[in-house]
Amino acid sequence: MTHKYPPPDQALAEHPKDYSDPELKEYTDEFAQDILDEVMPIMPLVLPLMAVLQMFMLAFIAVVMA
Repeated sequence: MTHKYPPPDQALAEHPKDYSDPELKEYTDEFAQDILDEVMPIMPLVLPLMAVLQMFMLAFIAVVMA
């Protein structure tokens, strides 16, 4: 039994930049890089704030359970 289409990993390896829809190519090329570039500058602020929030929530749970 032969398969008409290759497995997804082989298909992507052979044609990583081919898109059937040109608008899809523009969308993926534009947003695949911009999202990470936008998030990285705020990570030094977001991570400590989330840690403080988590510690507060855990302390609140401990007080309520006591």
